[in-house]
Amino acid sequence: MVMGNVRELMARLGPSTVKFDTGRGGTPDLTNQDIAGAIGMVPAGLGRELLEALWWPESGARRNQQLRRAVIALVAPEFTRQQQALAVARTELGIARTCMGWGGAAVTDAQRKECRRAEAALDEAKSVCWPNTTMESLGSLACAVIAEMAGAGCCKACQGLRTQAASSGAGVVECESCDGSGVEALSGRKRAAAIGADCSAYGRFWQPVYEWMLSQMRHAEAEAAAAFKRALSRAA
Repeated sequence: MVMGNVRELMARLGPSTVKFDTGRGGTPDLTNQDIAGAIGMVPAGLGRELLEALWWPESGARRNQQLRRAVIALVAPEFTRQQQALAVARTELGIARTCMGWGGAAVTDAQRKECRRAEAALDEAKSVCWPNTTMESLGSLACAVIAEMAGAGCCKACQGLRTQAASSGAGVVECESCDGSGVEALSGRKRAAAIGADCSAYGRFWQPVYEWMLSQMRHAEAEAAAAFKRALSRAA
């Protein structure tokens, strides 16, 4: 059986007046029971929750709590890691500063150098940290990311192929327009509106966490879809 976008088969499990689970041309077709069974073979986690939320909305609505937990499990460790790195950088700068001239001793070049290093490390840690209110804003961020995933159109530059001809003329490279996702990205203005922020705030604070979540969630959903396709192939 040749399969295109297997995700679309999940729509058959929703309310419908059309009977889909009959064979065609004497060749057995996948039944709704086959499809539901294949979904059950997809490993539990964020990918499966997104797969259902995007392609089987009736199930996704019932599993809202599981999706929320999966999103939190994705974001919380990275947010915690960033905060811990920031705390370490602040501590190291404090140590470097207090060592300068300790007990009235002369400040050495080595101490100055270490202080400058610690200051640079703190600035770097601050620059990559997500906003302090990331976890409080996670609901609106997740909803906006999922909505973008649901409504994303095909990338016009690569026609959904994810690659484009290399500028050197030899081979192909990842599409620059869509960063290899195959889908067209929303503008910063639309993303800002989706999370209830202005464009300036989105660009300064929210873009890194939004794009990180979008990338991670797309990857998780794609892996779940691949597992779903493998399960369907065994059932076909």
